[in-house]
Amino acid sequence: MEKQSRGPREGARRSSLRVLAARVMPVDGADESLARWLVPAVLIGVVAGAGAAALFGLLHLCTGWLLESVAGYRPYRTSADGGFRTLTESGRPWAVPLVAAGGALVATVFALWLAPEARGHGTDAAIAAAHHDPTGMRGRVTVVKLVASALTIGSGGSGGTEGPAAQISAAFGSVIARRTGMSRQQARTAVVIGLAAGVGAIFDAPFGGALLGAELLYRRSMDARVLPKAVIAAVAGWLVFGACHGFDPVLGHPTGGLGGAGGLLLVVLVGFAAGGAGRLYTACFYLVHTRVGERVRRLPGRIAAPTVAALLVGGLGLLVPGVLGTGYGLLEALTRRNVLLDLPLAVVLALPLAKIAGTALSVGSGGSGGIFGPGMVVGAGVGAAVWRLAEPLGIAPHSPLVPVAVGMAACLGPVAHAPLGVTVMVAEMLGDASLLGPALLAVGAASAVTGGTTLYRSQVDRIEDEPGTPAAVPPGTPPLPPHQAGPAPDGPVAVPLPPTLVVPQNPLDGVTGRVE
Repeated sequence: MEKQSRGPREGARRSSLRVLAARVMPVDGADESLARWLVPAVLIGVVAGAGAAALFGLLHLCTGWLLESVAGYRPYRTSADGGFRTLTESGRPWAVPLVAAGGALVATVFALWLAPEARGHGTDAAIAAAHHDPTGMRGRVTVVKLVASALTIGSGGSGGTEGPAAQISAAFGSVIARRTGMSRQQARTAVVIGLAAGVGAIFDAPFGGALLGAELLYRRSMDARVLPKAVIAAVAGWLVFGACHGFDPVLGHPTGGLGGAGGLLLVVLVGFAAGGAGRLYTACFYLVHTRVGERVRRLPGRIAAPTVAALLVGGLGLLVPGVLGTGYGLLEALTRRNVLLDLPLAVVLALPLAKIAGTALSVGSGGSGGIFGPGMVVGAGVGAAVWRLAEPLGIAPHSPLVPVAVGMAACLGPVAHAPLGVTVMVAEMLGDASLLGPALLAVGAASAVTGGTTLYRSQVDRIEDEPGTPAAVPPGTPPLPPHQAGPAPDGPVAVPLPPTLVVPQNPLDGVTGRVE
């Protein structure tokens, strides 16, 4: 009798949820005003901030337990992560590669068991979902991605926190859209603002995150329509994250100026060099990603590839600082003149290449972690190297802050096709709005080098190319007579992508399409 009554009760519960959603959320056919989006944007932002805070805290614990206590390796630490700290090398160097491999092994098995789509860098999966199946992301991805990423990065794998944060919050946006009966276009908006809120929260950069949400889906355009909703969600996420871990900029408050005409020339040089590094970073990542996808088909191979890669990354991290973990602590270290001058020049020159290799191995092999943050580390290494080479010549500013900051923006912004979002995010991470002008100049120089290179292959060229966008009517075409026009469709008309814009399937993903 209980089983017979459970069905009607469940149906009534779902019906009540739909009625409530129709009153406070932009369900299919409802008002699309910003006021109508206020509740879901705040809700998505709050969950995004909570997810980012949980990821930050769990990563801190895993780093302390695994990399520091077991392996004896204390990496650079940011001001936001308990106070700035320089690197302390391990007294048990043999343990570092073993800990990194062990963390990657456990994380990979965990992800393959519960949610194979949680592997990889996360941001591209969120972009693909927004374009092709915005209601198809599973809720369990949030937990699996959080744990797998914390284990992978906390044990020494080279990866960023933004990819996991983006996929976690985008998945929640997808779940809300599915449960409340949003239309495809509304569900896409929910996924995008979730992505923006997650990235903005984990970097304490709400406005950069909001701009990123508007830019990141496309190579040659941006969707300004989602920007007001993304700002609301990102600010809500930032408030929640800040309530848990503080509101100070991630990289503290370093000081430094441009240094006159010589500094301006240095900014342009850093931009060109960082653009080249961005192209190299993208090429190396997808070289490993594609080779592993082509050669690793069976389950044992999918487990072994990230494990062996982590073993290699652990060894590389013993040679070059900043390779292990996120490398965000190294970002702050490079903005400090005394720390940068204490590093051997050979090590400074090797930093960008080592971080490229480490991230390509850790994440390209199927490990769980982001590739957005490591791109900033690569760019910062380029800026630090240029400053070190120019400093003895007397043409560099006293502080390396500006070259390092503009390198962060110039390496990542053009290849992510999010120049505004990344530039604003860098300024927020360093708490210095005066960096915006030099960073945009460097991004412009870098864009001349990167061309159409993209770090996220799920991006489409323009809004008009997005699946579900109505086909454009050629200019000059006369309208159809009323008796031939036919009834207007209820929603967007789905049109297939041109062959050049078909997004390749990720061979490392265990599932494709919508999974209930």
